[in-house]
Amino acid sequence: MQSEYFITSRLDDNVLSLDEDQFKELKRVRKRLSSAYAITHKFRLVNANLQMVLDAMSRLGRLYVDQAGSEALETAKPHLNACVNNYVLSARIFTSQLKRHVQACVPQERDLTEALTRQMEKEYRLSFAYRFVDSLYDYVSQYGISIHTLMLESLAEEDENGDIFRRYSLKALVEKDYIGGPAEFRVSVFEEVEEQINLIDVLSEFNESVNRLHDYAMDLVKIATDESNQLISEFINVFVAEHGKEHNNLFVVHMTSALKNKIYDKFPISMYANNHNMEREYV
Repeated sequence: MQSEYFITSRLDDNVLSLDEDQFKELKRVRKRLSSAYAITHKFRLVNANLQMVLDAMSRLGRLYVDQAGSEALETAKPHLNACVNNYVLSARIFTSQLKRHVQACVPQERDLTEALTRQMEKEYRLSFAYRFVDSLYDYVSQYGISIHTLMLESLAEEDENGDIFRRYSLKALVEKDYIGGPAEFRVSVFEEVEEQINLIDVLSEFNESVNRLHDYAMDLVKIATDESNQLISEFINVFVAEHGKEHNNLFVVHMTSALKNKIYDKFPISMYANNHNMEREYV
């Protein structure tokens, strides 16, 4: 079986020939960069969903203050609940897949993955918010209700001119009486739950754990990520130098005669080089 390996542009037929070792190395570093990108991408999804929760809370609070009709309120409340559920789902995706992504970046360094495991266990052990949100995923995936009570509070304040105005705040509460008891909620965490949980407070505290875990994981893979990015960039630069123009959509291709010169394997590389979705310090 005869194989050909090369880099090509999606837009034309320009190619840069590779040998088998170069192909395998590019495939390895692409996997590492893809995994590092997945860490940050999923982290950003968590943060984006938290902002959607805060925005939905703000809009719902304004509807209450403006004494909007019941139809507007009954549309906004399930929207808020959906935003919370999306946040909890994205958080579980991030925490459950984090170790796998780190391991894919540094497959020969098990001590780094074990260090991340200890860090995650530490966050779980020290933070009630972490334990609660992690448990909330199992609850909302079955029952779908993350908010049981909405409470609008107001406080009279005085502005700089001495005029009195009223400041409003909306609280979303999880009621222990309504989460079904230990048969429907993680037993060890249910015992810790107070009668009412301020959902925004606990999500915000949990998000601090997510931030710490993201930064910790990215520090673990930084050397591997930097080296992989450098290698891919070198091949891209050679391609550009040979063909005289920059290409934004380069692919590595393995073509084999066993398939009548059809493509056996193909993957992109330019999208992983200095990816704008990665944090600045990791590219």
